[in-house]
Amino acid sequence: AELKVEQSPPSLIIREGPTGINFDHSFTTSDTFLWYRQDQGKSLESLFLLMSNRTVRKKGGLTASFDIKARGSPLHITASHPGLSATYFCAVDA
Repeated sequence: AELKVEQSPPSLIIREGPTGINFDHSFTTSDTFLWYRQDQGKSLESLFLLMSNRTVRKKGGLTASFDIKARGSPLHITASHPGLSATYFCAVDA
């Protein structure tokens, strides 16, 4: 079976107020999500490691969660400001 991953929206320009990105997948056995951040011209920075269902982690205006039934891991930006402007990546262990 073909495994699929999808990020929505594909890109996001942060405005004032809360916003977020969602990472969805078609894997049935994945139990680990990793979120990374990359500032322009810099290396990847590890943000969150989510290893079990219903895990929620918070760090500096960002909240990531993992729900195995929804097959996804949303990253919420709760307090948008210019310091959060970066490229965000999510990886899943399949």
